[in-house]
Amino acid sequence: MNLSDLAAPEAPRPNGLLSGGGFAHGLDAQTDIAERHARLAKQAIMVRRRSRRVKLMRLVFPGAIAALLLLNVGWIAVQTVINSMNVYGGADAEIRMTNPRYFGRNDQGEHYTISGLEAVRKGRDSTTITLKAPMIDFRSDSGRLTHVTSANGVYDQNTRKLTLMGNVRLTSNDLDMKTDEAVVDMINSNISGDKHVEGTNASGHIVAESFVITDNGAHSLFRGRGDTKVWITINNTK
Repeated sequence: MNLSDLAAPEAPRPNGLLSGGGFAHGLDAQTDIAERHARLAKQAIMVRRRSRRVKLMRLVFPGAIAALLLLNVGWIAVQTVINSMNVYGGADAEIRMTNPRYFGRNDQGEHYTISGLEAVRKGRDSTTITLKAPMIDFRSDSGRLTHVTSANGVYDQNTRKLTLMGNVRLTSNDLDMKTDEAVVDMINSNISGDKHVEGTNASGHIVAESFVITDNGAHSLFRGRGDTKVWITINNTK
């Protein structure tokens, strides 16, 4: 080889290779463009997937919230129906009722209401009902009201009498009294008891050992025992 050979231009090699082993500039540009397109295509696919997930979440979350709201409304409706029925079963031989309320009239046509926290019938054929925290209201046509409460009570359907036990309190017009036990006759709205009685009315303080209140509080009779043989009759026809 002589000097003229060194100055001569180098002939192209197969596959675009130069004698120094590098790639042709044109091939490098095409490869870069292809790789860039491939990366952009992958990014576009990822963006589309993310967009689809976002759209799905936008549909799923509101739907889930609406479903929860409907479920809550449905549950409230079911609870309302159950509470309106107000009856639930305990043992097979026992029937329980929460927040019982019974409306009736005595033989004189006066209205009364019996209510409480709970009522229990021991057996479906039983004629007695036990009441927790019973309340009785008698209201005459003239507007006279007698209100009686106690801790517990037992109602006999045959005799229509309600026996009240524990912290019995009666208010009627200006009479306010307390005793440990009383019997309420729902037939004639009479209330009586033979336990110690204390109370007040317009006349003053009352202490007795038994009492009878008739005609929805219109007439009250208190009696003493032993050395306190005192009879007090209170008439209130208002």
